[in-house]
Amino acid sequence: MKSTLILSVCIICSVLTPAGAFADYPDEAGGKPFTFNEVWGYLIRGSEGRLTGEEPITDVCWFSMGVNHRGGLSAPAAPPSIKNSRGGKMRVHLVISDLSSKALMHFCLNPSYGVRDRLVGEIVAASSGYQGVQIDFEAIAGGDAAAFIGFLKELKRRLPGGMILSVAVPARRKNVEDAYSYGDISSVADRVVVMAYDQHWSGSAPGPVASLSWCRDVLAYALKIVPAAKLIMGLPLYGRSWQDRNYSRALLPGHVDEIIKNEKAAPEYSIDRGPSLSYEKTVQVKIYYEDFRSINEKLALYAGSVRSISFWRLGMEKNGLWKNVLVQSSDLHH
Repeated sequence: MKSTLILSVCIICSVLTPAGAFADYPDEAGGKPFTFNEVWGYLIRGSEGRLTGEEPITDVCWFSMGVNHRGGLSAPAAPPSIKNSRGGKMRVHLVISDLSSKALMHFCLNPSYGVRDRLVGEIVAASSGYQGVQIDFEAIAGGDAAAFIGFLKELKRRLPGGMILSVAVPARRKNVEDAYSYGDISSVADRVVVMAYDQHWSGSAPGPVASLSWCRDVLAYALKIVPAAKLIMGLPLYGRSWQDRNYSRALLPGHVDEIIKNEKAAPEYSIDRGPSLSYEKTVQVKIYYEDFRSINEKLALYAGSVRSISFWRLGMEKNGLWKNVLVQSSDLHH
């Protein structure tokens, strides 16, 4: 059975400004720049050519290596060549990520399996030529919290002197009993990157990726736990869309009969492809995204409270964004 569905899409755009004001959104950044000691930016492996070299970035987090099914590193690589025409110093951090497998993380972090030491050794070896290592493990079960901290301590102990260890953590507005204790992690790491985005995500109800009020609460909680010198607040450069109906599903014969009846659809038949039918439905799509105005609101919020920010991710920004971001000094310190 093969079904063909034609969708007529109605798009509704929503941001932190009044509905219907799209024509009033600024096309370029403007106003007084916001100054930070450090500006970190994530860069996906293979997208290095998107950088112009004019970005006011002190630290590039190269999203390039994951953890494979054996608990080792996937595709180790030398540091990329990053354009930097501003003349300031720039550090490159090797990002080690795993975003989806709690079982793999349990296997890698629990020392009883004999995998953790090897993984730490591979990370230390792969870090040669970098100025830092960032751990972005987003699928750790709460029961593995102690094992995670043990892993971070061992990694920190074995990294060369002067190497910066940073850890990316999910946004929190209050204490949560999980594996991402801000206090425990900040006691080991040199930097803690709070990913202040995905307030709403692909599987949630529609809503902003990072509303200003939500970011304010996340910042307030982080400041209570993480030392200011270690805290980095993340900003999103992306949006998300949701549709009010999902037509991608398996259908039983009875469902097809209902569709033919309710939609007055006329089935067609092909000896090769079998039966199919087509009908039209209207889908409402809701989009939340960031523009210069919403990003500036977050920059203003963070500029008065933290020394460092990060952007997910480089190459997604609109031209002109960097006019509103300044680095206080080109001299980078541990």
